[in-house]
Amino acid sequence: MYLDERSNKLLKEVLANPDTSNVQLEKKYRLTRRQVSYSFQKINEWLKGNNYPAISRTNGGKFVISPIIMELFAPSDTSAHKKYIASETERAQLISLLLMSGEAELSLIHFTSLLDVSKNTILRDLKNVQKLVDPFQVKVSYSRTNGYELLGSEWNIRKALLEVLTFILSMYNGKALIEEYMGIADQELEGIKKQMEEVERTLNSRFIDERMEILPYIIAAIFKRIRNGKMIEENGQIDYDSLSDTKEYKATEILIKDGCILPKSERLFITIQLLTSKIVSSSLLTDEKLPKLAAALASSLDRFEKNACIVLKDKEKLLNKLLLHMKPAYYRIKHQLTMEYELIEKVKNEFDALHFIVKDSFYPLEDFIGSDIAEGEWMFITVLIGGYLISSGENIQYKKRAIVLCPNGVSISKLMESTLKDLFPEFYFYHALSIREFHQLKLEPDIIFSPVPVQTNKRLFIVERFLTDYEKVQLRQRVLKEIYGLNANIIDIDQLLSTIEQFATIKERDQLKHALQEQITAVGFKENVTERSVQAPSLASILTENMIVVKKNISSWQEAIQAASKPLLDSGKITSDYVEEMIKQYPTLKPHIVLRNVIALPHASPEFGVNEFGMSLLKLEEGLDFQEGNIVHFIIVLAATDKSKHLTALRQLIKISQNKEEVLHWKSSNTAGELYQAIQRYG
Repeated sequence: MYLDERSNKLLKEVLANPDTSNVQLEKKYRLTRRQVSYSFQKINEWLKGNNYPAISRTNGGKFVISPIIMELFAPSDTSAHKKYIASETERAQLISLLLMSGEAELSLIHFTSLLDVSKNTILRDLKNVQKLVDPFQVKVSYSRTNGYELLGSEWNIRKALLEVLTFILSMYNGKALIEEYMGIADQELEGIKKQMEEVERTLNSRFIDERMEILPYIIAAIFKRIRNGKMIEENGQIDYDSLSDTKEYKATEILIKDGCILPKSERLFITIQLLTSKIVSSSLLTDEKLPKLAAALASSLDRFEKNACIVLKDKEKLLNKLLLHMKPAYYRIKHQLTMEYELIEKVKNEFDALHFIVKDSFYPLEDFIGSDIAEGEWMFITVLIGGYLISSGENIQYKKRAIVLCPNGVSISKLMESTLKDLFPEFYFYHALSIREFHQLKLEPDIIFSPVPVQTNKRLFIVERFLTDYEKVQLRQRVLKEIYGLNANIIDIDQLLSTIEQFATIKERDQLKHALQEQITAVGFKENVTERSVQAPSLASILTENMIVVKKNISSWQEAIQAASKPLLDSGKITSDYVEEMIKQYPTLKPHIVLRNVIALPHASPEFGVNEFGMSLLKLEEGLDFQEGNIVHFIIVLAATDKSKHLTALRQLIKISQNKEEVLHWKSSNTAGELYQAIQRYG
């Protein structure tokens, strides 16, 4: 019999705190009274099975633990780890370490002997080992020739090894367990520790205690795998140019013993371990990349102040703290060596609103690094900023969290996001996502905006992809009424016209409707222009005369995309792959890429072949048939390079598509020059 995870935790808890009560255990581990009782029943069965005295309780609910048990498991007993009750999770970690550092062929007998459990238990544990290494694309394999071993790229196995060592070091008597399972001699370990101290002196740095504690084991494990012929392949996973000129790379010579010549990839991997170690103090602030890192952090803090509606006191001090933290974090993120941290959930609970604002504000940092920042790294940044705010007495103003969902095109969803951000400054907005991404990420917004229905228990508002100013007024009034209970009168123009018709004759109904909408919009809403849209290029600066093509007719939608793309293709702004991807994504003319049934906007993601930002226009005199008898005369190909540069031009196109007179003028323009003159009226 073996102890399950819950029973194992409870036993350790009462051994460490004999005065604890049943109620305290229930509260600490979020268990019911029945669950605690059942676990202690299993604990006592396990103790009796090993000929140990059972644990009893007094009438007052206190635990009565035999001195024999306390002596067997007391931390002061240097041989206690021999009696240590490893949980399922801990056994999986220990077996993983054995697989990663063992030299001989490993069989079930090795595992049962070391862990003192049955073969059936080990077979179950091996399934847990597989779950543990699955995220690293590593497989547990068995053959009669090689026994049990791990199969996968050496880079991925090393990443798993780092996490395993970190986990085991946090276990009871973790150091002794690592040394036993890896077979490290005390002399070897002491030698590495002395070398690490020399590395500190060479780098003029001081590693924090936690990192200094684990680094010798990491270095020992690396060299053991190298001795066993397990080398990292030189396949471009490590950027040699960015690492070979660092002081850390030169410092690896201290760790290489007896003049041993290591492959370049191995020296670089050891370099990363030094670079990713947190430092208490450092003189490395003269690095070539550091000014750019500082600029990215400063820009991120500026955005944070704006999003959080606060002014940071002594911002330079916080910037220096972040800079010191990000020096090693940069390399962890760059080489995807961030580990899972138990504190993540706690931080999310305690700093939930702050965590969201940090992630939404620090995209300049993410852009600088050029890699997605792992959740564990976001957590540390949140903790740093949260601690600073607490110490300086700052408070974060809580806002409702909103998200824009769109089943189609990146550019359209980003435009929706930008429009709604301007319309609702009261809300924090997540980045726009597809519906599938939203369900996968399991986010928790307060409000969802979507052009189509979505299965959710959150407050959902169905919105048009392209909103007129009047529709924005209507939407804002409706949302504020539902969310905050503000009783703003929502004016229905059609209802207003019906009332007027009861007392007067309307000669030009459409023109009157448009005029009333303009008047209500002018009173109720003034569109905000964000900094991004002010700086972004206008339509006239992008859609120049040489980017416009006029044709009488065309045979198919696919041919229309090709003809519309030709100016961008000829100027080298896009590649033929981009054209093929648009045809693949839009085999037919879809409603969601047509502005007000007037202008079609095919586009694809930048990675499919955008070299430079641009737009090109095809005007078809006879047009292409569209849904319900509509005809599209204008196809504009959009080649976007980022999330926001094209938004000003896109807004201007929407305004043109909403203006009937302007659309008629475009239709009557028969040359590229005439069309460009019409475009220039919009900037």
